[in-house]
Amino acid sequence: MPDQAASTTIGFVGLGSMGSAMVGNLLDHGIDVVVWNRSPEPLERLVERGARAASSLGEVFQAGVVLSMLSNESVVFDLFSDDVLAAAPEGAIHVDMATIGAGAAQRLIERHRAAGVGYVAAPVLGRPPVAAAGQVTVLAAGEPGAMAAVRPLLEIVGRRVWDFGDDPSSANLVKIGVNFLIIHALQAMSESVALLERRGVDTSTFVEVLGDSLFPGPVYSGYGAMIAEQRYEPALFTTELGFKDLMLAVDAARAAEVVLPSESVLRGVFEDALSNGQEQLDWASIAEVTRRRSR
Repeated sequence: MPDQAASTTIGFVGLGSMGSAMVGNLLDHGIDVVVWNRSPEPLERLVERGARAASSLGEVFQAGVVLSMLSNESVVFDLFSDDVLAAAPEGAIHVDMATIGAGAAQRLIERHRAAGVGYVAAPVLGRPPVAAAGQVTVLAAGEPGAMAAVRPLLEIVGRRVWDFGDDPSSANLVKIGVNFLIIHALQAMSESVALLERRGVDTSTFVEVLGDSLFPGPVYSGYGAMIAEQRYEPALFTTELGFKDLMLAVDAARAAEVVLPSESVLRGVFEDALSNGQEQLDWASIAEVTRRRSR
């Protein structure tokens, strides 16, 4: 742990599964964390572990540095309003770890700049157990002074911090690109597993082969096992959120005038999954669309 972070007090907003895991890790490293959440249950659990509850977002900002892990850009805009930012103390910095669109990121940059609040985008790669261990990959971008100030904290949050420059929206675009790749991997595995199932091949062993040879890592091994076993609960990342991230990629491509030939296929798969009640299942459950269509 970086020495300069040992006695730090920070604020943290958004205590879903990822946010709660990150706060737990920060507490384990001796960080004094002031927390705020819209619902009380996760806040109470973290207070029992040593976090301090804030009564408002304004109180959270008194810590100077605020990390947030929120579900989508509309929530970020709602919570980090012009009024909240205007009341932040001089030198305050907001580290936004949400997966949001590049356009939304630009509007947030302008909103923070107008209020004199530093803004760093730092979306992460990894699931809650990885976050709890401080082993996520951090994709960060922002003004150099703000980046230098928060980097010691980000190095506690993750195993590696990747710096994508001065423009916070660059980090958001990288996260969108990564999630778009994962969606393709999920669909590719869905189709391969459906093919092998039809011929009576052991698909669990097939997934082991992938993880042991061409595609080591959590995407093919972890999600592949879920697809082969049709095991989608508890969800590590829901189909509803996966569709949101797919549309972020589509929107980013349109803004950049990039053609995505797979867009219509992937969008149709997700819409099928959502219409069949899979919104709260893990996004690996899109495999069931291919299974249904193959019957």
